[in-house]
Amino acid sequence: MPMVAVVSAHSCGATVSSLALTLAGTRPTLLAECGTSVGSVRTGYRVGEWGGEVGLWHLAQADRQGELAEAFEAHLRRLDRDGDRLWLPGLTDPLQAGALAQTWEPLGLLLQTMDQHAGYDVIADCGRVVLEPGGVHPSLFPAPLLWRADLVLLVVRNSITSVAQTSPVVRALKTALEQHGTGVDSLRLLLVKDSAGNLSSSEIGARLQVPVVAALPWDEKAARLFTHGSDRAPKLASLTLVKQAREESRRIAADVQARRTRLGTAQARMSSPVVAGLVQRLTAQRQGVAVRG
Repeated sequence: MPMVAVVSAHSCGATVSSLALTLAGTRPTLLAECGTSVGSVRTGYRVGEWGGEVGLWHLAQADRQGELAEAFEAHLRRLDRDGDRLWLPGLTDPLQAGALAQTWEPLGLLLQTMDQHAGYDVIADCGRVVLEPGGVHPSLFPAPLLWRADLVLLVVRNSITSVAQTSPVVRALKTALEQHGTGVDSLRLLLVKDSAGNLSSSEIGARLQVPVVAALPWDEKAARLFTHGSDRAPKLASLTLVKQAREESRRIAADVQARRTRLGTAQARMSSPVVAGLVQRLTAQRQGVAVRG
């Protein structure tokens, strides 16, 4: 099962892409909304179903009390009826981001455990990369999640402007992934094909010196549903974005598996009996749904 972090250099569809991959994948998937701006899934796709009583900020409080795993489980929400798609809601105020500075690392380990032991694909929507002089900001951006990810997917559109805005972020990420992560080769591009852009995948990959692992169409109908919600939502399987995301999720998973094999990636240990219990409960719940279904 892969763990991928989705990031962007500017507002170019990272959350919509993350949500599409979560809903379209063929395996149980967990979407962790970890950007340091206000999370949009809560007010968009879920149409305000939950407020500030759930979400990422509460995990920072729990972490300080040594109860991160318990809070993590308590704040997970379902994105589908069967519970195959789980979601950790994001922040409701960007000023909350600073409180998570010490929580990103243990949260990254917990997400890695969900991937390697609980059987979930994990998609961490880390939002816009925050830079400071010298590189990636160490506290106002969930950098430790990138260090633990199998792949870091940098979303870029197929326009010259998007590529230009993305270029300095590529340089900063390459340096940071080499120093702290699993290497520069964990960085990939996730291309969003905007009708206004005219650059090909090969041109963008060559300009940024990063391979394009997947490409998604700009689907206005799906984007509107994911960012604003709907009282009469269309069937997901009918959306062009979701159809393509299903194919792309297979390519991403194959890339992860090939990289794990090449690196000889070892499984992370479960950090405590509490985490082991969490894994056992989530696995049992999913298997129970499969049996009843």
